[in-house]
Parts: sequence; structure tokens; C-alpha cells
Amino acid sequence: MALAQFTGCCYDRRPMSAELLFASYMPATLEPKNSIGAKWTRLLDGLDLHRVVRGKRTAIKVHLGGGSGFTTIHPYFMRSLVARVKEAGAREVFVTDTHSGVKSAIDRGYTAEVLGCPLLSMSGPDDADLVNLPVEPAFGALSSISLGAEIMKAEALIDFSHLKGHGSCGFGGAAKNLSMGCVNEKTRGVLHSLEGGLEWDAEECTLCRTCAENCPNKAISFPNDTFTVFYHNCKLCQHCVLICPQKALTLTGGVFADFQKGLALATDLVLKHFPRENQLFITMLMNITVFCDCWGMTTPALVPDIGILAGRDIVAMEQASLDMVRTEMLIPGSLPAGWELRPGDHLFERVHGKNPFVIVDQLQRLGWGDRAYTLTEIA
Repeated sequence: MALAQFTGCCYDRRPMSAELLFASYMPATLEPKNSIGAKWTRLLDGLDLHRVVRGKRTAIKVHLGGGSGFTTIHPYFMRSLVARVKEAGAREVFVTDTHSGVKSAIDRGYTAEVLGCPLLSMSGPDDADLVNLPVEPAFGALSSISLGAEIMKAEALIDFSHLKGHGSCGFGGAAKNLSMGCVNEKTRGVLHSLEGGLEWDAEECTLCRTCAENCPNKAISFPNDTFTVFYHNCKLCQHCVLICPQKALTLTGGVFADFQKGLALATDLVLKHFPRENQLFITMLMNITVFCDCWGMTTPALVPDIGILAGRDIVAMEQASLDMVRTEMLIPGSLPAGWELRPGDHLFERVHGKNPFVIVDQLQRLGWGDRAYTLTEIA
């Protein structure tokens, strides 16, 4: 395996930076050995998988998508990873996701025969096989999380994530794959309830629905005459606040970050179950669309395909993933109709109005790594 060593776009330059492997999508030449598929196998060779999985029951956590979406992780990559984990001496290996994700996985080509291992719901066939863990101290409404028991039965964890934009937290990557993908539906609802964002004065509101009719992102509705915001769509443009004739809406500050902090707390509880030497993170930087795969649809890629990152430090992984997605890479015409970039320091912030680095900061504060990193490129 040929490796080219260089320093990545580190947030800080402390000497003890995490070492990450990177396979660039762009081939040096058009020889098949330089393609991303071939580089993927060389990247796997460089991960010392036996140190992570040997003798262990190993869970590969992925997001399997749903609906009519198809830009999830290609089965080729999953099958190759499963084969290498087996070769590395794992006692058992399985691919896992939420109950609903596993239920419709065949629609995107994921079966046990294709992957080479069982495909298991993280919470059992009825979404009820759970382990309840307290959040101490409680964070707003988040006082506990219900983790899928199948994840808790594993001894090694490979967090195989797919970088995407996300309307509620700016982006989804390694942390979101665990925090939203290893818990049950009720916990996901509690996490989303942390978003807040817009306050509605029901007494002042005349139910004219001017806000809903003029929301550029169709984020507002009035089920049972109650103001409701779908925060996946909301970009904090404040158009609804400004257009309301009764001034019945106000924007509250900082609460969108609460959702991101909640994701970090849930990620923390998942990772605490696994010794650090039995954790591995792989992030696909391909088909980076404006919305998460949980939307159940596929939209155009925002930026050209970048490659694959892998490492042992989730903080450095998230930082490096974000560093590689730059505003100047935006593909013309890739934003949804009527959308324009807003002010911000990162492309995802300019698209969705949320600072994507909040999760990275929180994970670092929780002790899961450092934002400094060094890249070793697979040649």
C-alpha cells in the first residue's frame, strides 16, 4: 500500500493530532488501480482492523435510508468492509440500523446475501429491544435515551457514516449516525424537541396563515390550528417573523444548538459502551446532498465527490469532513429551487443557517478527541 503523508486542514496545530486515512475520489491516472474502489481496499488494509475487531462481536452501524432515496452508501463498500472485518478475526459481524431502516433496506440493495453478514435492527424486530440509560445531568427534556440492545450486545463498533447536509443541525456525519441511528423513535422525538427556534403567541395569532403561505422552504403548517415548524426545512431566514401582520412570531436564540448538543450527549452514551481501542470511524464523502438520507429522497450533490476518511478519533473525523467541504466547491444549480446562500463561515451553515461545528465542539468537551488531525493519503 502506497501512502502519501501530509498535514490536513487542522483546526489547531497541537503536536498530538489524530492520524486519519484519506482516499481521494480523484484518480491520479485513469488506471483502475487508482480508482476510488481500488483505493478503498488499500485504505482498509491500512486500518489495522484486527486491533479493533479480533475476537469481538462487531457492529457496523450505517444509515440505510428509506423512501425513494438511493444515495446511501453503496453496497460494494459495505460488502468489502464486512469481508475485511471477517478476515481480521471478528468473532461475529453484523450491519445494523434503525428498525425502519432495516425494514426497507432491500429497496436499496442491502440484503444479508449481498453484504455477507446479517442485517439486524438495532432495537429488534418490533423496535422494543432497548436499554434505557440516564443523561446525567439531564439536558432540558433529554433525561435519558433508549439505545438499541443489539448495539449494546456488540463488543466493537465501526461507525460507517455518510456525510450529508441537515436542516436541523447543519450536517450529519459520524456523530449523527450514532446519536439518531442507535436510539428508538421516542428518543429521536425528544432530541428533536430540543430544537426550539420559533415562539408562537397563540393569543395574538389570527390563524391567517400568512407565514405558512410565504415560507420559502414550506417549513410551517397549522395542524389542528396549531403553529408547527418542520425544522429540517427551516433555515432561520426570519421571513415568517417579519411578514406576520400580528407580530405573533419571535425568533429565540441558541436553541438550534441545543439539538446539536443533544446529539453529542447521545453519541457520548453510545461510545461509552465500547473501549476506545474497539472503535473505528469511516465517513463517505460522496453524494453529499443538501438533505440527510432520512428525508427518503435523493437530490443533486452539493459538491463534487471528495473521497473516504477513516480514523479512531470521532472529533478529528468530523472536523476533517467539514474542512473538506468548502463553499467554493458548490455545484451551480445544486440548491433547491428558490434557495440562496446566506451569510456563514461554512457551506452547510450558508445553506441551512446552523453552525455545523457545535457538535464537534461538544464532542471535544466530552473528551472524545481533538480537532487537530494529520491526513495520510492513500496513493
